[in-house]
Amino acid sequence: MSPPARLVGDGVENPANAEALAEAARMFAVPCGFRDSRGLAAHLPDLSTVTTAALLGGADPLIAVDNTPGAESVYRAGPLRGRASIVVGNERRGIRPDVLRAAARTVQIPMPGRGVNTLNVATAAAVALYYLLDAHGRRQARAPRPESHRPTLLLAAPRDHVEAGSSLRSAAAFGWQTVMADDREKVWFGTPRPIRAEARAAARSHRNPLRVVPAGDAWSSRAGSRVIVCAPDVDGPPLHHAKLTGSSTVLVIPDGDGWEPPPDAEFARVTVPGEPGRYRLVTGIVLAETARQLGTRTVTARRPPRRGLSYSSMLGHTALPNTDLVHPWELTAY
Repeated sequence: MSPPARLVGDGVENPANAEALAEAARMFAVPCGFRDSRGLAAHLPDLSTVTTAALLGGADPLIAVDNTPGAESVYRAGPLRGRASIVVGNERRGIRPDVLRAAARTVQIPMPGRGVNTLNVATAAAVALYYLLDAHGRRQARAPRPESHRPTLLLAAPRDHVEAGSSLRSAAAFGWQTVMADDREKVWFGTPRPIRAEARAAARSHRNPLRVVPAGDAWSSRAGSRVIVCAPDVDGPPLHHAKLTGSSTVLVIPDGDGWEPPPDAEFARVTVPGEPGRYRLVTGIVLAETARQLGTRTVTARRPPRRGLSYSSMLGHTALPNTDLVHPWELTAY
């Protein structure tokens, strides 16, 4: 049986991102290729490449994942009709114009965050594959106050500093302002300078307003809170069938099985047909689905302006003890 899609990286220049993109493809059991215009092959000899002619003139329709004007939300994207090439672009410049012109569809991942408003390219690919291949057709809700239902987020025992930083970048892009981190592997707090610099770069800390709060190895949930552990290898309903929102909800995303959930925890499974995938990819999918369930703020119509001019008095007369009150007309005598 042929795979339902192919993932293509267009002009990706960071070899580590290329490897993560290939891993995102393996999560969904689809092949991965690269239109290499940035010399990736010199760093990755086994890189699978795609020529411009094969990409633009092939039989597979192109689906571009890019935040361009007029792009449809990935949450509302319908099911794929036959095999397609899902294209993600360069880390800074995005997808090149020739692919955007040739694309049958362009989808975007809504980003409600302040400051950081883009995902790591591999994370964006994993989110797009999740909705285009499995959880398609699910609409983003609208609510008057979505922030009042935002759950607390706990990154539980991340094992790699770059994966942790990229996950924090995703949290900020999806609208979180504070994240708890159980940093028992010492990948974020108190790390040597080179590791700290790489982690902060992955998190885009120079334009990321996110606060990271240490949770401690002995973290325990607040009384009355609802803890949901989200991971590929847990026994629970599929992620997009679980209710992930609520001000008393704590979303826990563990990195592997080194974190022990509380006895009353619920579970939601990140269902993928292939390999479980690295931490940033799983985190991005969980946060995207939570953002979909939170919805966007309902826009209310503004009142039309009054016709004509209106005036109001901003000054008043007050007589204080032992003072003289001078009226404006008396000033004309001076």
